[in-house]
Amino acid sequence: MNQEYEDRYCLFLDILGFQSHVDETIKGGNKNKSAMTFTKLKGALDQISVDVHYRDAVEISGKLRSTSRRVTQFSDSVIVSYLRNEPHGTGVTSILMDVHNLQLALLQRGILLRGAITAGQLYHDEKLVFGPALNEAVALERLANYPRVILDGEILDEAGLKRSPSPSLSRTINSMVAEDFDGLFYIDYFNIHPDDFNEDWVDVQYYLEKLRAVVKGLSNKKDPSIKVKHSWLRTKFNLMAKPFQKSGYKTLGICTVPEDDVALFQEIKPF
Repeated sequence: MNQEYEDRYCLFLDILGFQSHVDETIKGGNKNKSAMTFTKLKGALDQISVDVHYRDAVEISGKLRSTSRRVTQFSDSVIVSYLRNEPHGTGVTSILMDVHNLQLALLQRGILLRGAITAGQLYHDEKLVFGPALNEAVALERLANYPRVILDGEILDEAGLKRSPSPSLSRTINSMVAEDFDGLFYIDYFNIHPDDFNEDWVDVQYYLEKLRAVVKGLSNKKDPSIKVKHSWLRTKFNLMAKPFQKSGYKTLGICTVPEDDVALFQEIKPF
């Protein structure tokens, strides 16, 4: 292992409301089916571990090659990093995929994530992680404000990703990233694609149902900071759900829902 800083992409990820989730596991959450329990919370943390410790290889020119991925997980936080000079931009595409997959998996467990992706000097091995890139990621995560994982537009540019991608019937890395109202780029978990679920529309419906339930569950919270997050979530959900409903649930984004599956989505209504 290199004994000096390396130029790496760095993801700092945090579970939103983790303290409240922990408190809920102690305060008789079992009486409420929607409440967080010890089993649910541990399952979510286990899910994170599984999703960031997958097989450490990518396909390049038809051959599987190990990546430079490093992972540190502690309590409600996760740090993932890749070398910035991975061939063919696989470092940044891999880290975007890591975030996207985690968001989809954790949201179905009622867990929202916030974080940031930066690039810079970082030391990251099996035991230690520190450096300017992590400091910047932690600071940027606090600026994310909403349940989103943000990244600098320069990271997209140097990876050859387009800021305004053309619509595509197949899932692309470009289509996973969106520009928000404040000019920050984030990994978009509202703009889902059937490819995210192996083209299983039942799983797509289940995800959207869980997403709607999470948004609705925050609607009666009195905490001002939660109200702000709920407003953002509601706006994003409606931007997806309104045209979906208007199409008679026949078109999700630019994808056509199979005729036999249209009836699955009748409850995916905007707020």
